[in-house]
Amino acid sequence: MLKKELDNVSEMQKHLFEKGFLITDSEIKCENEFPFYGNWDKTVIGGYNFWIYRGVKLFTAEYEGNVAFLIGHAYNPYSMDYEESVILEKAAEAYGTEAYQELLDELTGVYITGVVKAGGIEFQLDASGMQYGCYGEVDGKQYIASHMRLIGDICGLETFDYVRRLVSYRWYHYMMGNYMPGDITCFEGIKRIIPNTYVSLENGQYSVTRFYPNKEIKMAETEEEYAEIIAEGSRIFKNTMELIPKKWKRPAISLTGGVDSNTTFAAANGNYDKYETFSYIAMYRESVDAEKAEEISGHFNVKHTTYQIPDNNAEVPNFELYKKIFEHNDGNIGYCKDNDVRKKIVLINSDTCDVEVKSWISETIRAYAYKYFGRTSYPKSLSPRNYTSLYKIFLLDRRLARETDAYFAEYLKNTDLKNHLYNYDESDFFVWEMMHGGKCGLNIGVMKQCHDITIPYNNRRWLDTLLRVPLEYRISDKHHMDMKKLMNEELYDMGIRVVNLNETKLRKRAINMYYIINSHISF
Repeated sequence: MLKKELDNVSEMQKHLFEKGFLITDSEIKCENEFPFYGNWDKTVIGGYNFWIYRGVKLFTAEYEGNVAFLIGHAYNPYSMDYEESVILEKAAEAYGTEAYQELLDELTGVYITGVVKAGGIEFQLDASGMQYGCYGEVDGKQYIASHMRLIGDICGLETFDYVRRLVSYRWYHYMMGNYMPGDITCFEGIKRIIPNTYVSLENGQYSVTRFYPNKEIKMAETEEEYAEIIAEGSRIFKNTMELIPKKWKRPAISLTGGVDSNTTFAAANGNYDKYETFSYIAMYRESVDAEKAEEISGHFNVKHTTYQIPDNNAEVPNFELYKKIFEHNDGNIGYCKDNDVRKKIVLINSDTCDVEVKSWISETIRAYAYKYFGRTSYPKSLSPRNYTSLYKIFLLDRRLARETDAYFAEYLKNTDLKNHLYNYDESDFFVWEMMHGGKCGLNIGVMKQCHDITIPYNNRRWLDTLLRVPLEYRISDKHHMDMKKLMNEELYDMGIRVVNLNETKLRKRAINMYYIINSHISF
């Protein structure tokens, strides 16, 4: 149905799998038809065809017969390298040594990177999987793609039964939006690339290797050690915000009154002349955030724009077709909320910025699993049922609960997380690898249709440093407030903090009761 509509509306064809990529050893013959519509270019590297959406950057560097590649953008706030060609040359030379992964762990960005080598290919995503990626074999051919549905459209795949039942389940949309459990996609045999792992394809066989965590984390035990973490976290955050204007001419911070973007704004201190800010009002409660964002920006003489999103779908041209495209690009794994669709359409058709500086990923170090469920502890080792209870509400469908348990068990086995946890908190990896890598990566894929997006929190070494903060400080956001005070005390003294209205004590008690009950039901 979507193909028929797009075939007849040429001006909308560019939005299908926009800003995407496909790496395959198959010869694609539909470059001017659905789903490519002439918007993609091909580069051959080794035995692989790299199909890249026009405007998306592909970087390569050859060293000793291997070709390192990076699709997207990356910069290093530790070395202060901000040109991908320089970064990739260093990576290519370091490949095969410990220095290779150490370098990638220092990168901030939204990308897929890897190496084409004799007999195969190896690849991994940015720190939190903000560049969504999936892979698999279909009819003897290999596919690595930015969109699960792109592989499905090219290969004529059908959504498998479990996913069809899952996304039609009445409570599927309630907790944290649309995303799949574990490492599955909507197609059997096509797997999601999990952050903190790399995938190797050799002699037609895929293998997954976890490289993080790789040792015990040293928790801060004294106030002096905590202060050192805050100082180092602030230093790297400020470096990040210094590099962004060197890569883009018109960066804009997506600003609210919340702690995440407030801290990002604080990190830009000393570079405010290089940034703008913006916010939007797509529902009533966002007006408070917009007002506080304007107050903060005005105080520091930073230009701010507030986008008022129409309340009515009829006021937005091509609303229904945009919505179908967005949902298709996500994999047709659930509906998009109308107000969110209207927001994206407005931003797509506005000259907002070159790059949006977005503050996602902060939840990883803010102990989001504790906050969302109102808990102060989790089991040291989470069972597949614990994962299912964190994922969705299944009290009314025990068959779905059991099947979802199995997919989380498969994810734990495939990625070998249990053998690499050391003394890390496992609930952090649900937030990191499921919520962010599974859900936010899909959302970013759609949002990149509006403008480029970078996320200063998305740095593995930096995240690892902040995970050393005591849990009670992470739950209370003390570490964020202390970083904000260190980076911009004047902003800190303004005392602005808008609390998420969804995080009520009653909701937390109810959802935590569900977690406890579902985790203990044996069927």
